[in-house]
Amino acid sequence: MDTLVAPGMNGMDVKEFSITSLDLNYFVGLNQIKLNNKEFELNQLFELIEELQTSYRKSIIQFFSDKYIINQDHVFTACYYVQKVFLHNINISKKPNIELFLYLAANRQITPSIEAFGVSEIDLEKKPLSFCIISPNDNITEINKTLIKNLEAEEIYLTLNDKTIEKFNRIKDYFEINDNQIMSVLKSYGLRNKDITLMNGNLDNHFLALNDLIYEKMALLSLEKVKRH
Repeated sequence: MDTLVAPGMNGMDVKEFSITSLDLNYFVGLNQIKLNNKEFELNQLFELIEELQTSYRKSIIQFFSDKYIINQDHVFTACYYVQKVFLHNINISKKPNIELFLYLAANRQITPSIEAFGVSEIDLEKKPLSFCIISPNDNITEINKTLIKNLEAEEIYLTLNDKTIEKFNRIKDYFEINDNQIMSVLKSYGLRNKDITLMNGNLDNHFLALNDLIYEKMALLSLEKVKRH
């Protein structure tokens, strides 16, 4: 993927993706917000998303739980596969919003993917909310502003790229990735044993390896759909 980075506004990260091999160009925005309206309900959120997707044709707006999100590129890559599979009519779900959950989870089963990456009433009450906007047009900032206004929310600092050992282990366990797989990838980078021990503080390398293994699972999911056709 060739990417052109556009400056985000108020903490929002916006990227333009130009996939020359697919003749595909689209924009993705990532943001995290805090709701000021404590009475806002989940069904209202879904209704607002439907309204905005109708107003901004061909846009995709999806809120997601970031519990198992390794970093922002995890979301950007899932968005890429959503664009690609719908372009080639090899999508698993009929809805792009749901397809995004499947690729975030690298899982073709809809229910467990939604359970892992969907938002709940508890998320509205207690947690910052993460969401992405996908659009074929350069209107991400406009959609974001409209969404923020209607939600009576405020943008906060993006935490998707934060790295901790607890986060690493949580995501590794969710994707059923074992230590041997991590070590194999690290060694493929040409790292020596002393440079790949997590206890030595090499968290960046471990996240990089985990990241690559998750991408591999996402790629295999798309190939599996192709084989079924």
